[in-house]
This record gives sequence, structure tokens and C-alpha cells, in this order.
Amino acid sequence: MNSHTSRERVFRALHEIAVAVGGVLEPVELARLVADRACELLEVGAVGVYVLDDAMQLLTPVYSSDAQIDRPEPSLRWGSGAAGQAVASGQPVAVAEYRGWPHAGVWMLANGVRAAMAVPLQVADRRTGALAARAYQPRQWTDTDIQTLTLLAAQIAPALEAARLYERTRAAQLQAEAAIKLRDEVLAGVSHDLAAPLARIRLYAELIQTESPKLEPRAAADQLHAWSERIVAATGTMKVLMQELVDVARVQLGQALMLDLRPVDLVSLVRRLAHELEAVGQHVTIRSSLEELEGWWDEPRLSRVLSNLLDNAFSYSQDGSAVEVVIEQVRESGLDVARLRVRDYGRGIPAEDLPRVFERFYRGSNVGEQTAGSGLGLAVARQIVQQHGGSIDIDSTRGSGTIVTLRLPETQPTDSRSNDLN
Repeated sequence: MNSHTSRERVFRALHEIAVAVGGVLEPVELARLVADRACELLEVGAVGVYVLDDAMQLLTPVYSSDAQIDRPEPSLRWGSGAAGQAVASGQPVAVAEYRGWPHAGVWMLANGVRAAMAVPLQVADRRTGALAARAYQPRQWTDTDIQTLTLLAAQIAPALEAARLYERTRAAQLQAEAAIKLRDEVLAGVSHDLAAPLARIRLYAELIQTESPKLEPRAAADQLHAWSERIVAATGTMKVLMQELVDVARVQLGQALMLDLRPVDLVSLVRRLAHELEAVGQHVTIRSSLEELEGWWDEPRLSRVLSNLLDNAFSYSQDGSAVEVVIEQVRESGLDVARLRVRDYGRGIPAEDLPRVFERFYRGSNVGEQTAGSGLGLAVARQIVQQHGGSIDIDSTRGSGTIVTLRLPETQPTDSRSNDLN
């Protein structure tokens, strides 16, 4: 192909891309269109589109044509990989031998990338991301390759920025609407949930006032002790409810939770929660070879996390279905880690929903109106688990059920009371 034909082909492709993305306001779809067309145009193995987070100095992939659901491409640090180098320098970067390059990205190396090229995305004088091409065979990049990628970047940068602005505006609107709905649900829920313990407190206080003069000394002491225990239990319930409200508010504001770490037996905690669910007709199967598994955790909050996961498992399963909890102790990165899996055999989560299940207010596309929830449970659960130094992952197949895996280090994490994890 002569140079004139090559330029003509590039300009025709640029025009086609401009027409294709003109009405697209969804960043991932826009990036996918560009990446797929760029792969054909440059005859490369893959193309990735990245946006820059200035505050975190990270490049986040919007779309990478060689990423997989089970092997997603992670964010790149400033200066890492061809994309990171292009953003850092503000200039095109072309690497013919990627394996020996000192700035090579770990994920790209693991995927077998042999050559890479990237150019910065720029709107006015501001760098907003990068456009990168990857080859899985040896490749010597030409000036035409670099010019083609640069023209593509110049064309899509404003469109991508507009799409991201639209997405943020739409997300803010949805979040505001969800916040109003949540406020109403919280107010209704608080009045309902606090009514029961308040009623019990009043009942036992009135019993103490009216019945204590009529009781025999020993019987009176025993009865007063029993009533006082119930008052303490009711006030404890109220304290937990209020703490949940405070945690939701802190997560909403992106603030850290203040953990109260104490020795907790995870096996005993799960058995207690399972017993409570059995009382209302829900069956939990616990599988573990351990009699106990102790770690430094915040028991009330960990209890809330597990309760949320179990409630979700039953909510998205058919009536009468069993839920399994598997508890193990494993060794990871030199640490003793408690690994807990909650498994159900319910409707599962659609693949397109999985990347967003931990977002605040997000509810899956297969969640009907009959299933209650505000979309905050998993967001709060993840923050609690991460501040314990652990992780929470979800693996699900639509129609076949869901497995949620918690990993919790058994030792007290450093500075656990003030980790600010959003």
C-alpha cells in the first residue's frame, strides 16, 4: 500500500469514527467503538483507552480490547506502561521490545505484550488520559503508526471528556434522587425499628414501677434483675441501629469508620447468626473443620457485614433454598487469613452488573421492586472489610447463584482506626 492510499484509508477511518461516536454519551461504549476501529486501522492486537485521575496520579482503563471479565486490566500508576509514560511526558511513546523495557506494566507483561505505543489524550492544555496500542508479535512502529494514533487521540479526547461529564452529571442526579429516597426509607425504617426496643424499655420500666412493691424480697430481686437485663438488651439494639445510621452517613461522605478491634471468634459468630436465621425458617449450612477461628475484628460491624451477605443470599434465592457458609484459615502473603465464603443457588448477578455491585445506591438490573434495599449494603460492607485490611469479592453466574468471598487478616491491621478507604 502506497503512502497516498494509506493516508486516504486513515482519513476515511477517522471520518467513520467521528460519525459513529457523534451520538454516543456512554464512555465505555465510546471507548469500545474507538478501540475496535483502531485495532483494525493499525493492525494491532489490542487498543486501550484510559482516563487520568489527577488526584490519585492513576490512569484508569475505560475500555481495553484484550481485557477479560476474569482478568480485568488494573489502573496504571503515573509513568507505568506506555500509556503512563505518554501522559507523564505529554509525548507519543513507542516501544519495539516491551519485555526488556524498564517501564513495562506488569499486567501487559503477563498477557504477553511484545510491543506497545501510546499517545496522550488532551483537551485544550490539559492531559485527560491516553490511547495505547499493543502488539502480541514483534513490531517496529512507524511514523505513520504514531501519526495515526495521534490523530485518533485528538479526535476522541473531546468526545470522551463530554461523555464522562454527561455520565458524572447523570450519576450525580441519580445519586441525589437515591439520597432522597434513602432519606425517606431511613426515616420510615428508624421510626419502625426503634419503636420495638423503646416499647420494651417502657414496658419493663412500668413493670418495675407497678409490680416491685408487690413482690417478695427474693422474687423481687430476681424479677427486677430479669427486667433490667431486657432493658439493657433493648438499649443495646437501639445503639446498634444508631451506629448503622452513623456508618451509612460516613460512607456517604467518603469518611473512614472508627473500628473497635477486639478478639472475635468468627466460627462462633457465624453459628450465632445462623441460629437466629433458623428461628425464622431460613437454613444456613456451615462447613468448616475449625472449632474456632479468632482474629482482631470489630464484632458488631463484622456481624452486620455477614448479616447483609446472608440476607442478600436469601433475598435472591427461592423460598426454602439453603445458603452455605464455608470458613477456612489460609496463609496469604505471609499472614494468617480467615477466608469465608457465602454461597447461594439463586438468580445470580448479570455479568454486566458485577463491576458495579459495590457502588453506592447501585442495584442490579435483575432486582425487582419487590426486593427491598437501598443499594448501600455492599458499599458499607466493603468499607468495613477493607478497613480491617481484608477484601471482599463476588463471583456469580446468572441463574446459577452467587459466591461472596471475604478475606480477613487475623492480626490487627496497622492504623486500622483511621484508614480512609472510599
